[in-house]
Amino acid sequence: METNPLSTTDQTIATDMLFEAKAAIKDIATAITETTSKEVRDFLTKELKDAINQQERIFNFLQNKGIYHAKNVKDQLDLDIEFANRALGE
Repeated sequence: METNPLSTTDQTIATDMLFEAKAAIKDIATAITETTSKEVRDFLTKELKDAINQQERIFNFLQNKGIYHAKNVKDQLDLDIEFANRALGE
C-alpha cells in the first residue's frame, strides 16, 4: 500500500472513474448481445476488453492507495465511514 494518500477530491474523482468504468463494461456487454453485425460485435468485444483493463487499473490504483479492502468488509466499512465523516467535515 502506498503511503501518499489521496485528497478527498482526488479520492472522489478516482472512485467516480471506477464507477463509470464499471457502467461502461455493463453497457458494452449489453450492446454486444443486441447487435446483429459481426463487425460491430468484434469492435465492441475489443472495447469491452479495453474497458475491463481500464477498470482493473483504476481499482488497483485505489486499492494501492488504501481506499479499497475488497477482501475485508469490516475494514472497508470503517474506511467508508471515515471518508463520509471527512466529507461532512466532522
